[in-house]
Amino acid sequence: MPKQTSCSGCSVVGMAFLSGLAACASSPGQAGAEDSGRSDSTAPLADAVCKNGDPNATYVLIDDMETTTHGPIELDTGIAPPLSQGYWYNSGAGYFSDAGADTSDPPQLSFVFSALPTPATTLNCKASAHAARQSCVLNGLYDTCGVGFEFAQVPVGDAGAPAASNTSAGDAGDAGASIPMVTVPFDISRYKAITFWGMTTTPDPTTGSMQVKVQFPDTDTDPRGEICNGGGGNTSMCYNSYAAHLNFTTSWQEFTVLLDAGNGSVPPAGGIAIDGTWGYQQAQWIPTQVYGINWQAQRNIGPTAGPPLMTDIWVDDVYFIE
Repeated sequence: MPKQTSCSGCSVVGMAFLSGLAACASSPGQAGAEDSGRSDSTAPLADAVCKNGDPNATYVLIDDMETTTHGPIELDTGIAPPLSQGYWYNSGAGYFSDAGADTSDPPQLSFVFSALPTPATTLNCKASAHAARQSCVLNGLYDTCGVGFEFAQVPVGDAGAPAASNTSAGDAGDAGASIPMVTVPFDISRYKAITFWGMTTTPDPTTGSMQVKVQFPDTDTDPRGEICNGGGGNTSMCYNSYAAHLNFTTSWQEFTVLLDAGNGSVPPAGGIAIDGTWGYQQAQWIPTQVYGINWQAQRNIGPTAGPPLMTDIWVDDVYFIE
């Protein structure tokens, strides 16, 4: 089993999904399982198709989920002291059952990577044995289930005086005393796209797929930037991040999302946009000020309109494309 990388402190995710619904982050001390390792899944996952990358593109690995249990991410380009790599987390809103129990897997605040029941292959036939996976049971209108990571963090003293909700003492493990950390915006403007592999075991029986939103919170759409909330505590206009909507199926697929918001409100094919029906509509895409990437599934009907929605998101081998 790969050894979990310790750190002197990991930041709590300050983002949330939809109208101010709080997200939950994991830090080294929140791996949860007695094994402190991976979450095992018995679901039969279809193998990814072995595919060579574009010979004219440069691929920069963000994370392949093979070297730690939940981070830090492997990306090191542009991350130098006092910056350090961010961590993966799980998130959700309304993921508790009627009995008040957390039915998420991995449990909220205890995110770990999951072992693939059958090893898969990704970019250039690279073998994969683990992925980021989050499963939830959603009951109410706009309940969400998600998984993601943040790019970079710094010790609190190097980031000014962030709000308390943005910091965590973390768990130093063998590194000595813990150091509170805070997530900071990160510059991804050198990259033109991301590519990753995704699938689900819970497709809609009618369409054969499950819609997943991949989004890029930045300083205009995340309340930590103090733009969408005007620097105040009302976050109802926040979290409408630039994003793309993708359809995960029961087979591994490669997805490529252009980091291009186009001109005006209409993105280019394969690009990103904010939702024009809610949230802060003056938000600009600011690729120099991005906090991270997250993947989210959502229930769009009320609790009396149908049975609980089973959501199971799998994400593997995430890369930037230059």
